Amino acid sequence: MKLADNYRVRIIGIAVITALRFGFYSSEMLAGTEPFTWEGVRGNFIFTFISAILMWEISRAVVVYYHKVSPISKSSDWRLMIEALYLIAANGMLYVLTMAVFFYMDFEGHPRYVFLLFGLLDRILYGILIGGFYELLFLVKAWNTATQEAEQLKKVNLLVQLESLKNQVKPHFLFNSLNTLTGLVEKDPDRAVKFIAELSKVYRYLLQSNEKELIGLTQELQFTEAYFFLLQTRFGTGISLDVRVDEAAQQLQIPPLTLQILVENAVKHNQVSVRKPLRVEIRSEDGKWLVVENNFQPKRQAAPSNGMGLNNITTKYRLLNQPQVQIFNDETNFTVKVPLLTPIPA
Repeated sequence: MKLADNYRVRIIGIAVITALRFGFYSSEMLAGTEPFTWEGVRGNFIFTFISAILMWEISRAVVVYYHKVSPISKSSDWRLMIEALYLIAANGMLYVLTMAVFFYMDFEGHPRYVFLLFGLLDRILYGILIGGFYELLFLVKAWNTATQEAEQLKKVNLLVQLESLKNQVKPHFLFNSLNTLTGLVEKDPDRAVKFIAELSKVYRYLLQSNEKELIGLTQELQFTEAYFFLLQTRFGTGISLDVRVDEAAQQLQIPPLTLQILVENAVKHNQVSVRKPLRVEIRSEDGKWLVVENNFQPKRQAAPSNGMGLNNITTKYRLLNQPQVQIFNDETNFTVKVPLLTPIPA
């Protein structure tokens, strides 16, 4: 149940406001300065009870409406001040209507202006207190949600890191890497040294990015090039990578290992050979998106995909409250567009 619609909170709040205002307005009668009558007590209680209900529900409605118009995620320096003005206006109008009804029912009543001013301030004060109470509930809820999402994001990051590390240390991956390295040592020692250097970069990046939610696109591209060098050493001209990313876009960020997962998926699910080369393209778009596209040539006997890689990427962006990852697939190309994120100043 939503906090603003919780009936238990509303009933307890109305009861507390009624008790406070009833005790205050009945103080003179209870102290003996005015004649004590049960009719007077009953009248004061009914008046304060109805006023408490109206104040609580009006103030609650204002906070709920304002949160729809200006949610906490889009808060500014003026947000609370504007909300307070809404509460003052709503409770002030409610007080004017209440007094109009009071004067209509009691033609002989002539309250002093000081009494009317005090009543207006009293109504506004209680309205702001009620609004502040609900604002606090929303803030606590938002904090709890942010904390839970941060914990979930950490778990997703760890799962992605673990899955990527598992993929890199799989026996067949090590076998292929060592087999490639053995061939290079015999035929091209210089390239073998470079292969070892790029392989070390891959593992170093996996370990260093383990605890990060976001990483610079420049670093991610450097890692991707190192990872792609291993693939190209294995497949030769059967695979190619074309990177066309604007310099401005390289200053932005993405979740770590995003590109590695997408490149790995392209190799995993498509044919890679000299006769049917796999072409992977990474490019920026509109300064807001990073596009990873490969030609679509699925393996004839490909194992069914569980979609874990793409699910991890989309989950990360969802937990970061970012635009949704876009996936396009047709007869010729498979394309994934991920948002580029602006670095948050330290």
